[in-house]
Amino acid sequence: MKTKQELKLLFENDDTPNQDDFWEWQDSYWHKEDKIPAAAVDYDFTQKADVNASNLTPQQTKLWKDKIETQTSIQSPQLNGNVLTVFYTGENGVQQSKSIDLGGLITNDIHIENAQYDAAQNSITITQNNGTSFQINLSEFSMVATTNADGSVTLTQESQAKLILKKVAVTGSYNDLTDKPTFTGDDNLQKVVERGNGTTKPIVFQPEQGRAGEINFSPTTYSLWFGNMNKDHTGAYGIGIGYNTLSNLTTGTSDVAIGGFAGTNLTTGLWNTLVGVSSGNALTTGSYNVMLGTEAGKNSTTATGCTYVGDEAGVKNIDGKNNTALGLGAGYWLTHGTQNTFIGAFAGNNHGKTTGSGAWGFNTFIGYNAASTTHAMGTWGDNNVVIGCNAPLGGSVSNKLVIESNPAARRHDFVTPLVGGDFAARTLDFDAVVSAKRTPLADSTYTKVAVLNAGNVFGYKNLSDFTSFIPLTGTAPGAALTGNIQFTNDDPAEKIIYRNNEPANIKNAVGLLQESVMMSSGSPDGTDLSCVEVCRETGIVAKAYGANIRMDEAGVSLRQTNGTDTKEIFVSADSDEPILIKHQAKNPRGLSSKTYFGENSQKNDYIQKQYADSQHSYTTKETKTGGLWINNKPVYKKTLSLNQVPRNGEIMLDKIFEDMETIISNQMFTESSSENITFAGNQWRSKVFVTLEKNLVKFEMANTPDYDYSQIDSFTLTLEYTKKADDPVQ
Repeated sequence: MKTKQELKLLFENDDTPNQDDFWEWQDSYWHKEDKIPAAAVDYDFTQKADVNASNLTPQQTKLWKDKIETQTSIQSPQLNGNVLTVFYTGENGVQQSKSIDLGGLITNDIHIENAQYDAAQNSITITQNNGTSFQINLSEFSMVATTNADGSVTLTQESQAKLILKKVAVTGSYNDLTDKPTFTGDDNLQKVVERGNGTTKPIVFQPEQGRAGEINFSPTTYSLWFGNMNKDHTGAYGIGIGYNTLSNLTTGTSDVAIGGFAGTNLTTGLWNTLVGVSSGNALTTGSYNVMLGTEAGKNSTTATGCTYVGDEAGVKNIDGKNNTALGLGAGYWLTHGTQNTFIGAFAGNNHGKTTGSGAWGFNTFIGYNAASTTHAMGTWGDNNVVIGCNAPLGGSVSNKLVIESNPAARRHDFVTPLVGGDFAARTLDFDAVVSAKRTPLADSTYTKVAVLNAGNVFGYKNLSDFTSFIPLTGTAPGAALTGNIQFTNDDPAEKIIYRNNEPANIKNAVGLLQESVMMSSGSPDGTDLSCVEVCRETGIVAKAYGANIRMDEAGVSLRQTNGTDTKEIFVSADSDEPILIKHQAKNPRGLSSKTYFGENSQKNDYIQKQYADSQHSYTTKETKTGGLWINNKPVYKKTLSLNQVPRNGEIMLDKIFEDMETIISNQMFTESSSENITFAGNQWRSKVFVTLEKNLVKFEMANTPDYDYSQIDSFTLTLEYTKKADDPVQ
């Protein structure tokens, strides 16, 4: 059979034992169903006692008798000081006694000072130095065993231990005992409390962490805490929950701190409420503050009367007074400000950030990110009122009113608010159309009229100032006008005298314009208008039903239009100028005659110059040249002009020159200030190439991959081409 060491080698990591290996391993041990042969047991059975004990010597019999002797019950215990003596009679009838010194016993660092025997109850009452006591009922025990080697005393009944009293070192702990009893009963904290138990000591969780998790109550200051609040504080009614909350508190009273590091450095400050991790962390002597939210008022030291609600609200404040900041990050940078009110997430978030003082006060900011600016100069100042989401305020400003709202923050100097004002200058500005929904009807008690000056500033005039006027009802009977009606030259506005004849839907008017006189008749909306305008400088213009006659220094013109087609004859005052004829229509023809003059025309006879010029003009609009290609299709011309070429150097033409079939001619011109290049055609010095296809123009810079072609300043391309959709001209 293999040895144990040899069997181990069969089952090392990465081995693959077989069936024989497993069976050999099983056969090397005794199974509980197997009977072990006496020869296999290493024991001298000749020393065991027979059933009838006939093989025991007299000495062995005496030893066995002493071991199993059963004592009778305790008789007449005597207590001499702390020495307890118990008398009993053994089974052999011999009177015996045991003595125990109870004075040396100590329980949980508490000394036993006195022991008293009660014969009626057959019990011993043991009193400890802290005033507590417990009883030992001697009726339950048949003997008092001798003191054990470790100094403990065991009371037993019928050889079973009933009570063990142990000595515990004064500097030790019950938990230091390696042989402390294990509680196996059904007990919990609820049952302990139900038995009327309490504690005068703190409860510490994870004691290896010190007092970090201590639950305690001070009967002197009536303070409560769950953490490591300074247990030697003298200020009353404190509450601390969280690691390092109120850990330095001394005389401060009525302080509440909840959250890790909340109020860590608070000493003498009073009536503070700090809720949130690191809220009011640096506060020492400041009082009457409310700081709710993670790091709310974190850097405040001597702040007084401040209310900060929201994560990082008022986080940079040091010694401000009577500030209120409600919202995430509200009043974040106000280090020394006083009497400010910030309401809304990030309201006044950067106020004072760019300045060293931070002692700004008396500001009221309401709204998300109110009093903000995207300008690098930031904002600071006193006594400002800003209302609205992202309402702008910037620079060194004081005494300003701003009411504005916008989804995004903007530079303050780029925004004119809906309502603005200055508390010092006592001004109020509106960037809005102002209307009043409940304006009362004026009566005789109203004596003033609101007016605006050229700068749109409100003012008033007395109603009595308006006396020299013709009433709307006209002149009174017998009070006819006796003179001319004259309009002032100071007012450049037009003066119109008109009458609306509503039944006939006609408006007749005489207009005294700045430089002319106009007389008109037509519909009130200005349609179907016939008018004559007489002007000393520009002559006479008469208009009616599309006809227009104009007489001025340049000459006389007669024009007729129906809205789309126009015909005109102009006779110039200059004797050397010809008569001009205009025919603007879908198919203009110019002059025409019912008489044929073709056979008599000469080479110098008139043709339109505009037609000839069109052959040499360029436009970004598609035009017909008037010519035909070799397949008799009309020729078109169009110019593409770009101030910047796409970065990849490709210009798609299919959307610019639509339905293009054949390119007849092209002209290109390119300019690039970055490369100092200006050239016409499709290449420059074998370095820059321009490829033209029907659907694409492609730029290529030789030996320069990934070149940014958007640096090209301008590119023009003029094409003459035919179109697929056109049919040849017959």
